[in-house]
Amino acid sequence: MDLGKKNPPIIIGISGGSGSGKTYIAKKLIQAYKEGLISIINQDSFYKDLSHLTLNQRAEQNFDTPLAIDFESFNRTVKELYNGFHTKIPIYDFSKHVRLNSFHRINPTSIIILDGTLIFSQSHLRNWMKVKIYIDAPDKIRLLRRIKRDTKERGRSHESIIRQYSKSVRPMFNKYIAPTKKFADIVINPSKNKSDPIALIKNEIDKNLN
Repeated sequence: MDLGKKNPPIIIGISGGSGSGKTYIAKKLIQAYKEGLISIINQDSFYKDLSHLTLNQRAEQNFDTPLAIDFESFNRTVKELYNGFHTKIPIYDFSKHVRLNSFHRINPTSIIILDGTLIFSQSHLRNWMKVKIYIDAPDKIRLLRRIKRDTKERGRSHESIIRQYSKSVRPMFNKYIAPTKKFADIVINPSKNKSDPIALIKNEIDKNLN
């Protein structure tokens, strides 16, 4: 059933540095709407497979540049969902830096959220987005959140996270991510904004839904 021909979904982009709170905002938006109304496509699912390299070589790769992401597959997945078709999201093993031979199945929805640090750097992805949100969290907060997430969810050591953050995450943020804030329709600074960001974003989404 091609839902997209009658009611094209609204695509929302949420970007910002690693650990800025993008996924938190996305999950809160899901809670703010009826179940089954929103689907999420996360950039991290589209890291390129590095199984051709040794584990040590994989660990030394720069994962914070656009070249690390399979944006061709990302864009194709967005297109399939936009056109009302079921699609599959690859599953990535962050501890081994390889794609698994399994997928998440996603159904067509009225709202599609694209979540990723580098999504605003890609014009073909920006062109899909009706609303672009940039989370402008301070560097210190982003680092602390990344340490908490990667030690718990990705099997990383504290030392390797700090080393990677200094070597590539922060420099690539300054080069590729921070400059894309100019594309945002809404900029949220968690340490400064006093109003409820979810209500603000939901209001903007609802304008496009109606």
